[in-house]
Amino acid sequence: MKIYKNKAFSLLLLALSFMIFYYSPVLAAKQGRIEYNTGLFDYSKLNETIIKKEADEYFNLFLKTENKRQREKYLDIALNRYYLLTKINPSNITYYVQTARIYDTKNKSRLAKEYFSTAYNINSQNPFTNFYFGEYYFKRRDYKKALYFYNKAYNNGYNNNYELNLRLAVIYEKLADLVNAKKFYEISYSLKRDSSLQEKIQLLNELNYEKSEYYNTIRE
Repeated sequence: MKIYKNKAFSLLLLALSFMIFYYSPVLAAKQGRIEYNTGLFDYSKLNETIIKKEADEYFNLFLKTENKRQREKYLDIALNRYYLLTKINPSNITYYVQTARIYDTKNKSRLAKEYFSTAYNINSQNPFTNFYFGEYYFKRRDYKKALYFYNKAYNNGYNNNYELNLRLAVIYEKLADLVNAKKFYEISYSLKRDSSLQEKIQLLNELNYEKSEYYNTIRE
């Protein structure tokens, strides 16, 4: 009986996925996004736990897989599942952030920003949201906006996150704030003993650093 229920759920999910991607979307060209008629289905009937597990598994497969076609396949399935999760539980920030990250990976900049903004509007202090919103702007070399979100993530629980400290160090260096750049490189080094970071700190300590060719290159 349990096997039958699992199969039935899988078939329901497959049918719903097909409906979402092939029938229910209205391609709103004027708005540049996909809209869904949410009145066609009661999302509360879906099992959030199972779908979340699938979403996370396929997203992780995307991160680990090198084959381009397989990566795209995993990413599409993960997007489908995270989208369903935003409908099942609209108050869960993680689902919007993950959806935004996938759209960003797919170079759907406006959709990515839209989902990041939705998560941010639910809770503007959430470090997970702020870190990846910062990543969105860092990718586009908008360092001042990236710094704003990174600092919010840092001040709300991500102060011991290696990637965040390294990002802050890089941004401060690009903005010519060498005092803070050195500070965050040192924190990064304390979190991960990387010889390249040690060399970076030594370079920042050199008196003629600002006049060096490297300094002019890193700011570009």
